[in-house]
Parts: sequence; structure tokens; C-alpha cells
Amino acid sequence: MAIIFHLNKDSLKREFAVYVVIINLNSETRLYIGKTGDNREGCNPVISRCGNHFSYNKIHSQIRNAIENHEDCDYTYIFNHFGKYSSDEIDRRKRIDEINEMERWLNIEIQKLSRELKDCKVINPYKNSNHLSKKKKEHRNSFHTQNNEIKIKDIVKTVSINLRS
Repeated sequence: MAIIFHLNKDSLKREFAVYVVIINLNSETRLYIGKTGDNREGCNPVISRCGNHFSYNKIHSQIRNAIENHEDCDYTYIFNHFGKYSSDEIDRRKRIDEINEMERWLNIEIQKLSRELKDCKVINPYKNSNHLSKKKKEHRNSFHTQNNEIKIKDIVKTVSINLRS
């Protein structure tokens, strides 16, 4: 039987993004939170990151490494973009800081959601255990804009709908 694999055009864009992977393991669900664009020169599209998750290079394959029977699972990626890639080094550094904070924020919100559900676990929980200086906290909080909040809440809502359906 022929198999269909559909790529959404937004998954091909070279933009900074955060995403949640819903991993269906029979009656259990695992969630993985990730981002694109956090390296110095890159910012690959979400679809590139999806492929890396199943690579046989253990450095890139966080999902395959965490799920023993990864070929027996179904995966759903839910994401949103947080800005286009910039070749300007100063702008890129700001966007990297922002996407790192968006991933932390999304991870915390997805952990809250997973606690409400039966047999649902985040496989890469953000622990929030480092002490931050006041300046560092303020810098991170500067990315908690109304527009970013709307995007984070929308991802969480979409994950919730997918998990409850």
C-alpha cells in the first residue's frame, strides 16, 4: 500500500520556531519540546529538525534516543514561528536569545498540561534550576510580549486539543 506523507509549507520556512512533538505509544503519550535556529550560523526549517530527530547520529536524534520502539509510534508536530532568520549577527543573537526563552516558556506550559492528563509525560522537561541574576531575568522576561504569549498559548491549546481528541 502506498503511504502519504504531507509537508505543510510552513514547515519549510527558514524561521526561528518552537514546537511540540506528540508521540503516541499505544495508550501512552510522550511530549518533546524543541526549537529551531538556536545555533550560530543555522536556522533550519522545522522539517529539517523533524528528520534529525530520527537520525542514527545520536547527537541529533533526541526523540529516537528517548523512545525505544520509535518505529512503532505516530508523531504529530505542532509549531509556530518567532521570526525570520537574519544574517545580521547582532539581530541573530537577539533572535537566538528569544527562541531559547520561547522554548523554556513553552516547556513549562506543556509540563503543566501534561500533569492534567493521564499517561502523558514530557521526555525533556525544563528543570528551571539555575539561579539567574536580576539582569538575566529581566533580559529573558523582555521576550514575554503579548504577541509571544498569544503564540505560546496557541501552541499549548492546539496540543491540548490533539491530546484530548
